[in-house]
Amino acid sequence: MANLSPVRKSVRRRLLILLTCSLLMLVAGATTVTYWIAVRAANAAYDRALLDPAVDLSDNIRMESGTARLELSRDAQDALMYDQSDKVVFQIRDSQGRIVAGDPSLPEVGGLTPGTRMYFDGKHQGQSQRFVAMRTPSGYLVQVGETLNKRQHLVRDVLVAELVPTLLIALAAIAVAWIAVTHGLAPLERVSAKLLHRSPQNLEPLDEADAPDEMAPAVQALNRLLERARAANAVQQRFLVNSAHQLRTPLAGLQMHMELFLRRPLAPELRMEVERMHKATIRTARLANQLLALANVESASEQRPELVPVDLKDIADAAAREWVPRALSANIDLGFALDAASVMGDSLLLQQMLNNLVDNALRYTPSSGTVTVRTGMRGNIPFISVEDTGPGIPAWARAKVVERFFRVDGTLGEGSGLGLAIVKEVVDLHHGTLTIEAAHRESGTRIVVAFQAMSPPMGNAARA
Repeated sequence: MANLSPVRKSVRRRLLILLTCSLLMLVAGATTVTYWIAVRAANAAYDRALLDPAVDLSDNIRMESGTARLELSRDAQDALMYDQSDKVVFQIRDSQGRIVAGDPSLPEVGGLTPGTRMYFDGKHQGQSQRFVAMRTPSGYLVQVGETLNKRQHLVRDVLVAELVPTLLIALAAIAVAWIAVTHGLAPLERVSAKLLHRSPQNLEPLDEADAPDEMAPAVQALNRLLERARAANAVQQRFLVNSAHQLRTPLAGLQMHMELFLRRPLAPELRMEVERMHKATIRTARLANQLLALANVESASEQRPELVPVDLKDIADAAAREWVPRALSANIDLGFALDAASVMGDSLLLQQMLNNLVDNALRYTPSSGTVTVRTGMRGNIPFISVEDTGPGIPAWARAKVVERFFRVDGTLGEGSGLGLAIVKEVVDLHHGTLTIEAAHRESGTRIVVAFQAMSPPMGNAARA
């Protein structure tokens, strides 16, 4: 199917094409004018030289016995017609049009009255030539023609002398235009870069002071749009937080009543239905808690909390006390291999991130499986990872499982599709990287969160 998306137009390309075409038109116009001037200069320089042999020839015409003849020897004619660059021909006709001397193949020129002359271009024996024709007072027609070699050399020299500097200036102008356009568009590129490097949750207004006058209306319009989006997002978050808070209490009460009801003696069919309702209540309560957690993470992302030094080992120690009892009840071996790993972060958000990773691992790991939490350093990069022996995540789905409410078809477990989305939000807030890979050749999942290396304290740097 043909791609019908519109082709984007580049302002830089349009400006440079416009400037380049304008310069090329100027160069073409300069070439035309220079060529015309060069041809006129060449004709002015050589037409006078072409007239000299015609005058000499007319001065040496004699009448003998009623017959006109040229009183010049063959050597004298050759000397008079000699030219180092061009071939020169001549012809003399009497008043009756009869040829007196010279090349008989030259056509007769009409329209000249005695004592006048004319210059014209023509062809002789297939070659372009410049001619001078003059009618003497006694009626003789003298023509002298020469090829255009030295005239063309002069025209070429003039063109080179004039156009080479013009072309160099044009190229320099194009280079200057490129630099000027790039410099002029730099503020636009800075604004684009700021937008591209923003997280989707960052709806803060752009700095209008950095925008040029031509872009100020667009930046102001964008800031107004961001303000409306920020207000709408705030309303959505308040609704989400309030809804989650309102749901938690009745869901907790409903879960307690279900558990109390299950302690009573019930018919098998009724117990089965009540157990299903109990599980559905637990899932709904967990969804409400995760929605509340997601809203809190998004709110923290917008408020940009202050990040302080946190040891990932302490975060994992706290998680161990919370999750080991649940792992034992599910007959899962939950292990911890912890080394110190300090990061700049928010301890509550990091705790929430790890809780979601461990919760996901325990939910999708079968009985008698293992889940391992690791912290430490890879070079100077602190990391935390959770590895399980569950069914694993297909390679094609690893980029999608961090999206909200996404679940791989056919996956067992009671997840809501929000756990890894919360993890991704926390990782982005800490400018870390999230990697999902297979823990073993055919099964298992290993999720590794790597953080930015901490800069050494200023005091240590000074002492170093």
